[in-house]
Amino acid sequence: MPIGHAQLCTTSHQISWWEDLNISAAATQNISEVENVWRELEKSGIQSPGQSFDFTKAWIKNFEIAADEQLYVTGAMGGKVVALLPLQRKKLLGANVLTWFFGSHVGCNGPLVDKQALAALDAGERKKLWQRMGRAMVGADLVHLQAMAEFDGLNLFDELGEAVEEEFLYRAQFDSWEECQKVQRTKSRKKHDKQQISKLKAIGEVEFEEIAPGEEALAALKIMFAQKAIRFEQMGVKNPFEAEEMQKFYNQLFRNNNVMDAKLHVLKVDGEIVAVRYNLGHNDKIFTLIASMSKSDKYRSGSPGKQNILQGVRASFEKGYKIFDMGAGYLDEKRRWCNKKLPLTTRYYPLTNKGRMVAKLHMLKTRVKKFIKENDRLFDLYKQARLVIAKNS
Repeated sequence: MPIGHAQLCTTSHQISWWEDLNISAAATQNISEVENVWRELEKSGIQSPGQSFDFTKAWIKNFEIAADEQLYVTGAMGGKVVALLPLQRKKLLGANVLTWFFGSHVGCNGPLVDKQALAALDAGERKKLWQRMGRAMVGADLVHLQAMAEFDGLNLFDELGEAVEEEFLYRAQFDSWEECQKVQRTKSRKKHDKQQISKLKAIGEVEFEEIAPGEEALAALKIMFAQKAIRFEQMGVKNPFEAEEMQKFYNQLFRNNNVMDAKLHVLKVDGEIVAVRYNLGHNDKIFTLIASMSKSDKYRSGSPGKQNILQGVRASFEKGYKIFDMGAGYLDEKRRWCNKKLPLTTRYYPLTNKGRMVAKLHMLKTRVKKFIKENDRLFDLYKQARLVIAKNS
């Protein structure tokens, strides 16, 4: 039975309506009122943990996000919901902005959509749908949607404001480990891996483990966060996992209430954890959110991080996953494993004149940032300056 818009909410002060022929929009501050719709849209698959109802609900609960800072906007055609935007109210350059909850803590973001239904609409109808949803966002100046990806060549979001290209999302997408290995692992790569694992074995017994939620996982997470802290300090970058409440959130997903298919990929040498990867699974996809490794010179020549990726990718495809998502931003490990490189854009959808002004300023900042990242010389200078500032702060 299709989900009707009238099923979403019956509390008038929590929901608003705008209708135009068969296009309508609704908004509520209560996540439970969109749970059924959300889970129905989620069945066809998600492109990020940030599109998971359970992940989002856990985030909101952990960070105690007030109801008046939450907004869930649905768009419907003929009474059937075809799009859902889960958003948080924030301030940006003095403007009231609606944006994703998670920032850079997930690789990409996006609305929950009925892809088939949206693809059947023409550009004008999709534009009208987003406009109706925008009118439901009372009190907002701007909708700021970072790190959105288009999938399957459908271009479903072309009418959702103005887009600025940022970076790429990297994925290994294969039907089996055998196919992945055949395409991604050259003879020289295999030889190099063999040399590295031999160096680790010369130090001690090497063991790869896939750890499910529980006390063992929580102990490994403590080590992972310590390894990440050292790495960020070396880079001169603010540690996004430094706050106790942030670590508490990631730990919560590895307590025995496994809301997603959570698992750690861990590499040990003589029982000591030398590399960790934090993964969440959903249907045929597995997402790596955090990766760490020991910075001890003792293990450097054996590249424990690379060996952990090798074993983790193998274990994931052998368990039936079809997509191993390594997140956004270029790293050499992604070049080695990922056969899919998906462009990400940030979308700006102004709702007021103030929103248009802020969007222009922020778009300029985004474009400058992208230009620096794509220029090797400028990016090196930027990283050097960042490190000097961090050491003197």
